Amino acid sequence: MILFVLSKILILITLVKMSSQYPNGAPISVCQTMIPGHQGIFPQPNPAPYIFKISSTSYKNGKPIRVQILGPGYRGLLLESRTYDKTMLIGKWVFPPNDTKILQCPENSAGAITHSNTNLKTQSTTYTWMPPEEDCPPIIFFIATVAESHDVYWLGVKSAAIWKGKFNPRK
Repeated sequence: MILFVLSKILILITLVKMSSQYPNGAPISVCQTMIPGHQGIFPQPNPAPYIFKISSTSYKNGKPIRVQILGPGYRGLLLESRTYDKTMLIGKWVFPPNDTKILQCPENSAGAITHSNTNLKTQSTTYTWMPPEEDCPPIIFFIATVAESHDVYWLGVKSAAIWKGKFNPRK
């Protein structure tokens, strides 16, 4: 009888643990570290199989930048824009594509985007970032944690530098 009760308790603990793995998006507690709360799972070694496709090599106030993550399909992500000398979130994400949502980080309520479910996202998924209206840093980059699955993710996937200045759409 005791073994039966203990097995039921173990099953309950496992179910509670599985329900806390964030299938509906990253929690605000990871806005700075970008480390998923996948217990016992560690990031894959670099290089990641993902790269960024950015619509412009520079940015200008009021001009949106389109961002895509090229590579295999993925189910989870946390995507932010930052400066090189700070971890402050820069600008805001607008019009989140299907299966994603804005993550309201404490320091910037539209400064990150995350998955809203575990549906497959592909390289055609396009995210839209808007630079800040003022106090724009001279250089920013995009950074992401990309999860191919619950057990397989890459941390710190970075774009090339995006320079403030003349708006220069990429072809």
